[in-house]
Amino acid sequence: MSHYFSEKQEVKSDRKIIKYEIENKNFEFVTDNGVFSKTKIDFGTDIMLKVFLRENLDKKSQKFDILDIGCGYGVVSVVIKSFFENARTVSSDVNERALELTRENLLRNGVVKDENDNFEVRKSFAFDYVSEKFDVILSNPPIRAGKQTIFQIYEQSFEHLNQDGQFYCVIQTKHGAKSTQKKLEEIFGNCETLEINAGYRIFRSVKN
Repeated sequence: MSHYFSEKQEVKSDRKIIKYEIENKNFEFVTDNGVFSKTKIDFGTDIMLKVFLRENLDKKSQKFDILDIGCGYGVVSVVIKSFFENARTVSSDVNERALELTRENLLRNGVVKDENDNFEVRKSFAFDYVSEKFDVILSNPPIRAGKQTIFQIYEQSFEHLNQDGQFYCVIQTKHGAKSTQKKLEEIFGNCETLEINAGYRIFRSVKN
């Protein structure tokens, strides 16, 4: 049985288009069977993006290197490229179908114009094929992959951040928000709760 964190999707393709609005901007995403949250934008991702924009829109002209780890069909990457034109984004996922959709959605929404437009879509399980460092890493961690994989993402995110780099993640209280907070404090020495909404928590840790 394939999961959204499997490389190959055996489930038959059935593409759909879903609409999304954030900060008065409208987006369209192509989704498909075998990818995370295929029928609507995940609530946790939506909150994380709104919080990230709230915290960083005053820096929208700055240059960032951003990693969207476990990018799915590219919601985070598309929105960030829309608001932060100077951002370089790396969108990584192990799911090949999700990566195809991410590339398509970046082009579909006009946030990139061609393959050389300051972005990269890369196949990688966690950080297996990610070697560089970033200013920001955003994660909606794959709960079904298990705590060991999620904690590995947290630990390796610290290693792959530049000095003063920021790690953002969203997690539900019932899926282990308290253990995530404890782990992030252990790794980074800090973990700020930026928002609690309908059982979801947005955490930010900074590499000091």
